[in-house]
Order: sequence, then structure tokens, then C-alpha cells
Amino acid sequence: MVDGTLKAYRHYREYTEGEIRSEQDEYFDNEVTKKALPNMFRDRDDVTFHVKDAPLELLDRHELNSLRNSDVKEILSEPTQKARMLATLRLMKKYDKNYKSLYRAFARNEKLPPPLVVRDKNNDLYLLAGNSRMMMAIAFGYNMPVKTLKFSKEIVGEQKIKQNDLLDVAKKLTKKYGVRSKLTFKSGTGNKADYDWAKDIIYIRPSYSTVKDFLTTIYHEIDHARDRKKYGAKTYEKKYQRAGDLAVNRGRDFHDDNAFEEKAEKYGRKMAAIHMKKK
Repeated sequence: MVDGTLKAYRHYREYTEGEIRSEQDEYFDNEVTKKALPNMFRDRDDVTFHVKDAPLELLDRHELNSLRNSDVKEILSEPTQKARMLATLRLMKKYDKNYKSLYRAFARNEKLPPPLVVRDKNNDLYLLAGNSRMMMAIAFGYNMPVKTLKFSKEIVGEQKIKQNDLLDVAKKLTKKYGVRSKLTFKSGTGNKADYDWAKDIIYIRPSYSTVKDFLTTIYHEIDHARDRKKYGAKTYEKKYQRAGDLAVNRGRDFHDDNAFEEKAEKYGRKMAAIHMKKK
């Protein structure tokens, strides 16, 4: 699905042999990526095989925002296309990338190889190669197609949390902040968590990359549950639907630009930061 504010970039091509060799280094010469994706490739020839065989797809707005090892979320958070371009150029200069050449390529609709994205067993995404291309595409108002490589394991984050600890902390926080939502595990949806306001159930994943990521997520869902408690399930559903419709009418995304989602995300980040500071 293409985000409402981004057009699909149709000018792409296959990798050359030289470009594939360069992308092999993105794995074998990058210790951070090797730790995040342990034993994903046996050797450099294995990288070549996977890149050539990988299917093309367009990531939706949620997937773009949740893409790890990427600056895409930061670019998308900018309020205007001009601000997105300035942020992209600033980051590319910081990384010592050839921003002038890439700018000209998109301005002229030149064919470029698609970025490489790894999708793990939980549908979590990790950018293996192509951060500059993805940023510049978004700065021009495009959603660039990516090649997705399957990873049978979980992407390894900077910190793992045991399932029992997750559930215990989540229960304590929901109780502390006055909601009685049922908590249960659910994986494979691609979302960090889901809230069923009709049944008042918060679904969380069995694992998160960091403590802060988990806390931001659970506080986000607590904010939804508190709104549901405040308005009642039916009224909350109507208000959420109305907010989503308003976003769509403005050419935005029903979910990601929904006022209730923006409020919950802001609350989640704020409360997670406060929680971490106390530790």
C-alpha cells in the first residue's frame, strides 16, 4: 500500500554485479548489521543469490516508520516537502554521501536499484542497504520500492526482554494508570501492539528490541484504553473514525495521521522517557 502523501517511484532497475558486491560489504563488513541479523548469509555468493531472488514491494506508512537501521522515520516526521529535503541533505552530508549525484538522479527520474530490506519472522523490518535512496525518494515525494529478503529468525535488538517481564510490567502500568484492559501476546501482525477497543484487549508482541521501545508502545496503548474508558467503546469508535476521516480528507493516512494516534504516540514517548529517567 502506498502512503497517501507519497507517489510510487516507477524508475528502478536490477543491481549490476558491481553493485551487488558493494552490498555484500553492507553485511560482512558491518559488525552492527551482522549482530542484528546473525548468520543470515553463509558467504558473499549467498548475498548475491538472495538479492537477485528477492521480490519487490512498496512499504506502507507504518512499515516505513518502523524500519530499523534507517533515517526514514525522521524524514517522514518533517512537516513539509522542503523540510524533508533539507533534512535529507543534512543527513547525507553528515554520512559523507554524494547527495548531489543522488539529487540529480531523482530529479531526472533515472533508474536506480531498489533498497534492500530484511523482513524477519515477526514481520519486523531492517534496512540492509539504501538509506540514502529511501530518504531522497521521500524528499521528492516518492515511495521507492524495495527488495525484501526473508530472515527466518528475529532481528536482534540492543536489548531483549523476557516475556514474563513484559507481561508483568504491562499489567502494573495498566493498573497504575487506571485501565483494566486484558493483556495478551500476539505476534506476526507487523505492529508493535494492537488495541481492540470493542473488547478492551491490548495485544503485545512476545519481544521488543529495547526497553524504551516496549515502554513507548505500552504507554501508547494505555492512552487508547484511557480514551475508551473516558468516552465508552461506541463513542470512542465514532470519534476515532471521525478523526481518521478528517485525516483522509486532507490527503493524509487514516491511521498514522489520526489525531488519536498522534496523541497516543506523543504520550507514549513522553511517559517512556519519564519512566526510563527514574531507573
